[in-house]
Amino acid sequence: MSQQIRTVTGDIPPDRFGPAMIHEHMVLDLSRIRGDRNAVLYDSAFLNRELNRLRKVGCGGIVEVTNRGMGREVRSLKTLSKRHGIPIVASTGYYKQTYYTEEVFQKSEEELSEIFISELTEGIRDTQIRAGIIAEIGSSLNEITEHEEKVFRAAIQGQKATGAPLSTHCELGTMGPAQLRLFTQTGANTAKISIGHQDLNGNREEHDALLRTGCYIQFDTIGKNHYRSDHDRIEDLLRLLDRGYGNQLMLSCDITKQSYWKVNGGFGYEYLFSTFLPELRRQGVSRKEIEAMMVHNPQRFLAFA
Repeated sequence: MSQQIRTVTGDIPPDRFGPAMIHEHMVLDLSRIRGDRNAVLYDSAFLNRELNRLRKVGCGGIVEVTNRGMGREVRSLKTLSKRHGIPIVASTGYYKQTYYTEEVFQKSEEELSEIFISELTEGIRDTQIRAGIIAEIGSSLNEITEHEEKVFRAAIQGQKATGAPLSTHCELGTMGPAQLRLFTQTGANTAKISIGHQDLNGNREEHDALLRTGCYIQFDTIGKNHYRSDHDRIEDLLRLLDRGYGNQLMLSCDITKQSYWKVNGGFGYEYLFSTFLPELRRQGVSRKEIEAMMVHNPQRFLAFA
């Protein structure tokens, strides 16, 4: 059976998924926890202007990591995908404990895994739109709580049962090694695991240790210079490329607020393409290396039978 990338409009061959943002949000509602309308993203004139700009600068695929309890709305994602001609992958999973809905605390590991498997293979609720990734499975700052570990183990069960890719959230870049220990202890396929937010980490020894296992890591908060400067992100990327890890790196911006949109004065989704990648080229990163991070790695990571 050939491998496909599962998008909100159906399964597609990997070569139809172009230069990709591996960790994004377009339809999101975190106001339940944050109490802030800035953390609500939805199909609006502003969002559509953002996506028009993104398409024009060359984006050919988006992994939308909004999951259960984060305001996920896959019908809107399907509409946006068709309108803008950009393949979009939807997610199943749960974020981190602060954002869990009550069902996470009530259900067993096996019951949670069954939810993930069903959303990957049958569809999300009554939409018949299937998730194409288990994401963003999160840990808290400097810890994996008991309930978060349950979700991680359920996600691993779902990944092993379906072969689907699995992407994580590391709060401010922490706990990547602990996440990976869970994966390796349970026999998960590290070639289908991507550890998130490692551009916020800055711990180069941890980067090397993660990558030696064969997993991917994401530099996926590009443009969020109030957390860490893009100069430092680029220095870390250049080092990893020089060490031969170019086939395990993927990039994104992780837009989670309306104030991040370009039309509202922020850096916008397009920043990765219009500002960050040109700077990598100026720093000597080759076209082949950029194609690996933006095209070939996402295609290989996302594809499953």
